Amino acid sequence: MTHLASIYRVLVAIEQHLDNEMTLEGLAKIAHLSPYHFHRLFTAVMGESLHQYIRRLRLEVAAKKLRYTDLPVTTIGLDAQYDTPSAFTKAFKQVMGQVPKQYRTLEPALNTIYERYTHLEPISPTQIGSHFQPIEVLFIRKQGDYTQSAPREAWEQVFRYIHSHHLKSASLRKFGVFHDDPTITTGKCQRYDAAICVPGARPKGEMGTRKIQGGRYAQFTHMGAHDLLEETFHRILCTWFFSSNYQFDETRPDFCEYLHFDQLDPDRDRLVTHIYIPLAESRFS
Repeated sequence: MTHLASIYRVLVAIEQHLDNEMTLEGLAKIAHLSPYHFHRLFTAVMGESLHQYIRRLRLEVAAKKLRYTDLPVTTIGLDAQYDTPSAFTKAFKQVMGQVPKQYRTLEPALNTIYERYTHLEPISPTQIGSHFQPIEVLFIRKQGDYTQSAPREAWEQVFRYIHSHHLKSASLRKFGVFHDDPTITTGKCQRYDAAICVPGARPKGEMGTRKIQGGRYAQFTHMGAHDLLEETFHRILCTWFFSSNYQFDETRPDFCEYLHFDQLDPDRDRLVTHIYIPLAESRFS
C-alpha cells in the first residue's frame, strides 16, 4: 500500500506537469525511491514504462486538442514536447494511426456516435461558465473500461475505506473523475478516480490525495442510473458541444459529483449526478 501511494503521487505530478519536461530522477524523488526501484515499480503497477506512459498521455491530449480546439497543429506538437512538426507527426501516427491533419476531421468512431445521438433532443447545461472552486479529495484510481469494471472496482475500495474508518457515507461529497476520452483512449488504459471529500484527512493505505481543479465549467444534470452516464456524455458532445462555440480545456478532466449513489439508494432512476465539462477561456471564432 505504501508503494501504491508513491505511484499515486507520481501520477498526479505527471498529470499536473504534462506540458513540462520531466525526468526519471525528478519523479523518483516524488516517489521517495531510487530511480532504479521506482522505474521497476512503476512499470509493474502501470503495465508500461514511464517513458511509454508519458508519451501516450501527451499524444492523447494532443488528439483531444486536434478534435476539440482550433489550435494550430504546430502549437499542439510543441505542447506535446516535440521540437519539430515532423517528429510530432511521426509519433502521433505511430500511436493514433493517422497523421494529425487527418485526425482533425471526425473519425469513423466519432461519426458513429454522432449519428446515434445527434437526432435526440439537445441537452442543455444547467450552468455555464461558472467557476468551480478547487477541492482536496482522497481517491482510488483504477484503469479499465468506463462502462465495465473501473468505476465499480474503484468505488468498492472507497466504500471499504469509508466503513473501516467509520465515516458517515451520506455526509461525504463523492466525485468521479474521467481522465480520458473513450473515443481516443483504449478501454484498458482509461483512468478513473473515485474520490471523496474528507476535510483534514490524510491519505492512508490504498487511498491517494489530490485536488479536483477549479475553473470554468459547463455543468449538466444527469437523472438516472450511473451506468447510463456515458450516454449523457455522448449527448452533451453531439447535441450541445458541436453546436456551441465553446472549446474544451484539455488540461483538466471531466468529472461528476454524485448527489446520490447506487449503493445507497435503491431507486436508481431518481439518482441525480452533476457533470462538469471544463471550458477554455477562448472560444471558437
